Amino acid sequence: MAESLSKRNEERTEANMYDYHTHTAFSDDCDVPMEEMLRGAVKRGIRELAITDHYDPGYEDPEFPFTLDFDAYYKALWDAEKKYQGQLTIIKGMEIGIMDSQFDECRRAVNDFPYDFIIGSFHCLGKDDLYRYDFSKVDGPSKLEEFYTYVNKCFTEYKDYDIAGHLTIIDRYIGKIYDYRPYMDIIEDTLKTIIYDGKGLEINTSSFKYGTGIWLPREEVLKLYKDLGGEILTFGSDSHDPQHFMDHFEEAHALATNLGFKYQCTFKKRKPVFHKL
Repeated sequence: MAESLSKRNEERTEANMYDYHTHTAFSDDCDVPMEEMLRGAVKRGIRELAITDHYDPGYEDPEFPFTLDFDAYYKALWDAEKKYQGQLTIIKGMEIGIMDSQFDECRRAVNDFPYDFIIGSFHCLGKDDLYRYDFSKVDGPSKLEEFYTYVNKCFTEYKDYDIAGHLTIIDRYIGKIYDYRPYMDIIEDTLKTIIYDGKGLEINTSSFKYGTGIWLPREEVLKLYKDLGGEILTFGSDSHDPQHFMDHFEEAHALATNLGFKYQCTFKKRKPVFHKL
Protein backbone atom coordinates (compact mmCIF):
# COMPACT_ATOMS: atom_id res chain seq x y z
CA MET A 1 0.00 0.00 0.00
CA ALA A 2 2.78 2.42 0.94
CA GLU A 3 4.66 1.54 -2.25
CA SER A 4 1.53 2.13 -4.33
CA LEU A 5 0.92 5.51 -2.68
CA SER A 6 4.55 6.48 -3.25
CA LYS A 7 4.27 5.59 -6.93
CA ARG A 8 1.11 7.71 -7.31
CA ASN A 9 2.85 10.64 -5.63
CA GLU A 10 5.82 10.28 -7.96
CA GLU A 11 3.51 10.23 -10.99
CA ARG A 12 1.66 13.26 -9.68
CA THR A 13 4.90 15.15 -9.14
CA GLU A 14 6.05 14.20 -12.64
CA ALA A 15 2.81 15.55 -14.08
CA ASN A 16 3.46 18.91 -12.45
CA MET A 17 6.83 19.43 -14.14
CA TYR A 18 5.54 21.31 -17.19
CA ASP A 19 4.61 24.99 -16.98
CA TYR A 20 3.40 26.15 -20.37
CA HIS A 21 2.56 29.82 -19.88
CA THR A 22 5.25 32.11 -18.46
CA HIS A 23 6.63 35.59 -19.07
CA THR A 24 9.94 37.41 -18.77
CA ALA A 25 11.07 41.02 -19.02
CA PHE A 26 10.58 40.79 -22.79
CA SER A 27 6.89 41.23 -21.95
CA ASP A 28 5.95 44.83 -21.19
CA ASP A 29 4.11 43.79 -18.02
CA CYS A 30 7.05 41.84 -16.53
CA ASP A 31 10.20 43.20 -14.91
CA VAL A 32 12.00 39.91 -14.23
CA PRO A 33 14.87 39.13 -16.64
CA MET A 34 14.68 35.85 -18.53
CA GLU A 35 17.81 34.55 -16.79
CA GLU A 36 16.25 35.08 -13.36
CA MET A 37 13.08 33.29 -14.45
CA LEU A 38 15.11 30.36 -15.77
CA ARG A 39 17.18 30.05 -12.59
CA GLY A 40 13.92 30.07 -10.64
CA ALA A 41 12.50 27.30 -12.82
CA VAL A 42 15.54 25.11 -12.23
CA LYS A 43 15.30 25.75 -8.50
CA ARG A 44 11.63 24.74 -8.53
CA GLY A 45 12.44 21.50 -10.33
CA ILE A 46 10.52 22.28 -13.51
CA ARG A 47 11.29 19.91 -16.37
CA GLU A 48 9.93 21.99 -19.27
CA LEU A 49 9.28 25.72 -19.26
CA ALA A 50 7.45 27.41 -22.10
CA ILE A 51 8.57 31.02 -22.39
CA THR A 52 5.61 32.75 -23.97
CA ASP A 53 6.23 36.47 -23.97
CA HIS A 54 3.56 38.86 -25.17
CA TYR A 55 3.12 40.26 -28.64
CA ASP A 56 -0.19 42.05 -29.13
CA PRO A 57 -0.14 43.94 -32.44
CA GLY A 58 -2.65 46.77 -32.40
CA TYR A 59 -2.77 47.03 -28.61
CA GLU A 60 -3.26 50.70 -27.79
CA ASP A 61 -2.07 51.06 -24.19
CA PRO A 62 0.92 53.45 -24.33
CA GLU A 63 2.19 52.21 -20.96
CA PHE A 64 2.01 48.52 -21.88
CA PRO A 65 1.96 48.34 -25.69
CA PHE A 66 2.91 44.63 -25.67
CA THR A 67 5.42 45.01 -28.46
CA LEU A 68 8.37 42.63 -28.65
CA ASP A 69 12.04 43.16 -29.53
CA PHE A 70 12.07 40.16 -31.84
CA ASP A 71 15.79 40.02 -32.66
CA ALA A 72 16.77 40.17 -28.99
CA TYR A 73 14.02 37.71 -28.08
CA TYR A 74 15.10 35.17 -30.68
CA LYS A 75 18.70 35.36 -29.48
CA ALA A 76 17.70 35.03 -25.84
CA LEU A 77 15.62 31.93 -26.58
CA TRP A 78 18.42 30.25 -28.53
CA ASP A 79 20.97 31.15 -25.86
CA ALA A 80 18.71 29.86 -23.07
CA GLU A 81 18.05 26.60 -24.89
CA LYS A 82 21.80 26.01 -25.24
CA LYS A 83 22.78 27.16 -21.75
CA TYR A 84 20.19 25.09 -19.88
CA GLN A 85 20.47 21.92 -21.91
CA GLY A 86 20.37 19.00 -19.50
CA GLN A 87 18.91 21.13 -16.69
CA LEU A 88 15.71 22.55 -18.15
CA THR A 89 13.97 22.07 -21.48
CA ILE A 90 13.26 25.50 -22.92
CA ILE A 91 10.12 25.64 -25.04
CA LYS A 92 10.48 28.58 -27.42
CA GLY A 93 7.08 30.21 -27.38
CA MET A 94 5.05 33.35 -27.72
CA GLU A 95 1.64 34.53 -26.58
CA ILE A 96 0.03 36.24 -29.53
CA GLY A 97 -2.75 38.71 -28.73
CA ILE A 98 -5.49 38.13 -31.30
CA MET A 99 -7.34 41.15 -32.73
CA ASP A 100 -9.55 41.00 -35.80
CA SER A 101 -7.71 43.90 -37.47
CA GLN A 102 -4.26 42.30 -37.00
CA PHE A 103 -4.50 38.79 -38.40
CA ASP A 104 -1.82 39.31 -41.06
CA GLU A 105 0.65 40.76 -38.56
CA CYS A 106 -0.09 37.94 -36.11
CA ARG A 107 0.64 35.39 -38.85
CA ARG A 108 3.86 37.14 -39.80
CA ALA A 109 5.09 37.21 -36.22
CA VAL A 110 4.24 33.58 -35.56
CA ASN A 111 5.92 32.31 -38.71
CA ASP A 112 9.09 34.42 -38.59
CA PHE A 113 10.78 32.13 -36.05
CA PRO A 114 10.82 28.35 -35.43
CA TYR A 115 8.68 28.47 -32.31
CA ASP A 116 7.76 25.31 -30.45
CA PHE A 117 4.52 26.66 -29.05
CA ILE A 118 2.07 29.51 -29.63
CA ILE A 119 -0.66 30.61 -27.24
CA GLY A 120 -3.50 32.49 -28.91
CA SER A 121 -5.10 34.85 -26.40
CA PHE A 122 -7.60 37.67 -26.20
CA HIS A 123 -6.68 40.72 -24.17
CA CYS A 124 -9.01 43.01 -26.11
CA LEU A 125 -12.55 43.09 -27.42
CA GLY A 126 -11.95 44.79 -30.75
CA LYS A 127 -9.81 47.74 -29.78
CA ASP A 128 -11.11 47.84 -26.20
CA ASP A 129 -8.46 46.66 -23.73
CA LEU A 130 -10.15 44.36 -21.20
CA TYR A 131 -7.78 45.45 -18.44
CA ARG A 132 -8.57 49.18 -18.75
CA TYR A 133 -12.21 48.88 -19.83
CA ASP A 134 -14.81 50.25 -17.38
CA PHE A 135 -17.27 47.38 -17.12
CA SER A 136 -19.30 49.23 -14.48
CA LYS A 137 -20.82 51.36 -17.22
CA VAL A 138 -22.12 48.56 -19.44
CA ASP A 139 -24.63 45.73 -19.23
CA GLY A 140 -22.56 42.72 -18.19
CA PRO A 141 -24.56 39.99 -19.96
CA SER A 142 -24.58 41.94 -23.22
CA LYS A 143 -20.84 42.48 -23.00
CA LEU A 144 -20.26 38.77 -22.36
CA GLU A 145 -22.30 37.88 -25.42
CA GLU A 146 -20.34 40.42 -27.46
CA PHE A 147 -17.02 39.06 -26.21
CA TYR A 148 -17.74 35.40 -26.94
CA THR A 149 -19.20 36.27 -30.33
CA TYR A 150 -15.98 38.15 -31.09
CA VAL A 151 -13.79 35.25 -29.93
CA ASN A 152 -15.83 32.87 -32.07
CA LYS A 153 -15.46 35.08 -35.15
CA CYS A 154 -11.72 35.44 -34.68
CA PHE A 155 -11.08 31.73 -34.24
CA THR A 156 -13.15 31.05 -37.34
CA GLU A 157 -10.65 33.11 -39.35
CA TYR A 158 -7.37 32.97 -37.43
CA LYS A 159 -5.60 29.60 -37.12
CA ASP A 160 -1.93 30.35 -36.35
CA TYR A 161 -1.88 29.26 -32.71
CA ASP A 162 -1.63 25.96 -30.81
CA ILE A 163 -3.52 26.57 -27.57
CA ALA A 164 -6.33 29.01 -26.77
CA GLY A 165 -5.06 30.91 -23.75
CA HIS A 166 -7.22 31.71 -20.69
CA LEU A 167 -10.36 31.45 -22.85
CA THR A 168 -12.72 32.98 -20.26
CA ILE A 169 -10.31 35.80 -19.36
CA ILE A 170 -13.15 38.34 -19.27
CA ASP A 171 -14.20 36.80 -15.92
CA ARG A 172 -11.10 38.38 -14.40
CA TYR A 173 -12.20 41.90 -15.28
CA ILE A 174 -15.97 42.09 -15.63
CA GLY A 175 -16.55 42.34 -11.88
CA LYS A 176 -19.11 39.56 -11.41
CA ILE A 177 -19.24 35.81 -12.01
CA TYR A 178 -22.23 35.59 -14.33
CA ASP A 179 -24.32 32.56 -15.24
CA TYR A 180 -22.82 31.26 -18.50
CA ARG A 181 -25.81 29.27 -19.70
CA PRO A 182 -26.96 32.01 -22.12
CA TYR A 183 -23.55 31.96 -23.87
CA MET A 184 -22.81 28.25 -23.97
CA ASP A 185 -24.12 27.78 -27.53
CA ILE A 186 -21.62 30.27 -28.94
CA ILE A 187 -18.88 28.90 -26.66
CA GLU A 188 -19.71 25.39 -27.86
CA ASP A 189 -19.36 26.51 -31.47
CA THR A 190 -15.98 28.05 -30.63
CA LEU A 191 -14.79 24.86 -28.93
CA LYS A 192 -15.88 22.80 -31.93
CA THR A 193 -13.79 25.08 -34.15
CA ILE A 194 -10.78 24.73 -31.83
CA ILE A 195 -11.09 20.94 -31.83
CA TYR A 196 -11.69 20.69 -35.59
CA ASP A 197 -8.60 22.81 -36.24
CA GLY A 198 -6.44 20.51 -34.11
CA LYS A 199 -5.88 23.14 -31.43
CA GLY A 200 -6.30 22.89 -27.68
CA LEU A 201 -7.01 24.67 -24.42
CA GLU A 202 -4.89 25.54 -21.43
CA ILE A 203 -5.91 25.49 -17.81
CA ASN A 204 -4.57 28.85 -16.70
CA THR A 205 -4.17 29.25 -12.94
CA SER A 206 -3.36 32.97 -12.84
CA SER A 207 -6.67 34.10 -11.38
CA PHE A 208 -5.66 32.70 -8.01
CA LYS A 209 -2.83 35.19 -7.67
CA TYR A 210 -5.25 37.97 -8.63
CA GLY A 211 -7.72 36.87 -5.99
CA THR A 212 -10.67 35.82 -8.15
CA GLY A 213 -10.06 32.10 -7.62
CA ILE A 214 -11.82 30.94 -10.79
CA TRP A 215 -10.35 28.62 -13.38
CA LEU A 216 -9.54 29.99 -16.81
CA PRO A 217 -11.43 28.67 -18.63
CA ARG A 218 -14.29 27.96 -16.30
CA GLU A 219 -14.95 24.42 -15.21
CA GLU A 220 -18.14 24.16 -17.27
CA VAL A 221 -16.24 25.24 -20.38
CA LEU A 222 -13.52 22.68 -19.73
CA LYS A 223 -16.16 20.00 -19.25
CA LEU A 224 -17.85 20.93 -22.50
CA TYR A 225 -14.51 20.84 -24.31
CA LYS A 226 -13.90 17.33 -22.99
CA ASP A 227 -17.45 16.19 -23.82
CA LEU A 228 -17.02 17.45 -27.39
CA GLY A 229 -13.90 15.34 -27.78
CA GLY A 230 -11.21 17.86 -26.91
CA GLU A 231 -7.99 16.23 -25.74
CA ILE A 232 -5.17 18.74 -26.21
CA LEU A 233 -4.63 20.35 -22.82
CA THR A 234 -1.75 22.31 -21.28
CA PHE A 235 -1.28 23.85 -17.85
CA GLY A 236 0.05 27.35 -17.43
CA SER A 237 0.69 29.55 -14.42
CA ASP A 238 0.96 32.74 -16.49
CA SER A 239 3.85 33.57 -14.19
CA HIS A 240 5.55 36.96 -14.32
CA ASP A 241 7.71 36.01 -11.34
CA PRO A 242 9.41 32.71 -10.41
CA GLN A 243 7.40 32.42 -7.19
CA HIS A 244 4.23 31.76 -9.20
CA PHE A 245 5.54 28.88 -11.29
CA MET A 246 3.15 25.89 -11.17
CA ASP A 247 0.77 27.83 -8.92
CA HIS A 248 -2.23 25.66 -7.97
CA PHE A 249 -1.13 22.95 -10.41
CA GLU A 250 -2.03 20.12 -8.02
CA GLU A 251 -5.62 21.37 -7.96
CA ALA A 252 -5.61 22.00 -11.71
CA HIS A 253 -4.49 18.45 -12.45
CA ALA A 254 -7.10 17.08 -10.07
CA LEU A 255 -9.75 19.16 -11.83
CA ALA A 256 -8.71 17.86 -15.24
CA THR A 257 -8.68 14.26 -14.01
CA ASN A 258 -12.11 14.62 -12.43
CA LEU A 259 -13.47 15.97 -15.72
CA GLY A 260 -12.20 12.89 -17.52
CA PHE A 261 -9.01 14.18 -19.16
CA LYS A 262 -6.37 11.44 -19.44
CA TYR A 263 -3.46 13.49 -20.78
CA GLN A 264 -1.66 16.77 -20.66
CA CYS A 265 0.37 17.99 -23.61
CA THR A 266 3.79 19.39 -24.14
CA PHE A 267 4.88 20.80 -27.50
CA LYS A 268 7.86 20.58 -29.80
CA LYS A 269 7.99 22.31 -33.17
CA ARG A 270 4.29 23.18 -32.81
CA LYS A 271 3.27 19.53 -32.40
CA PRO A 272 1.60 18.18 -29.23
CA VAL A 273 3.11 15.33 -27.22
CA PHE A 274 0.72 13.54 -24.86
CA HIS A 275 1.63 12.60 -21.28
CA LYS A 276 -0.59 10.68 -18.88
CA LEU A 277 -2.02 12.79 -16.08
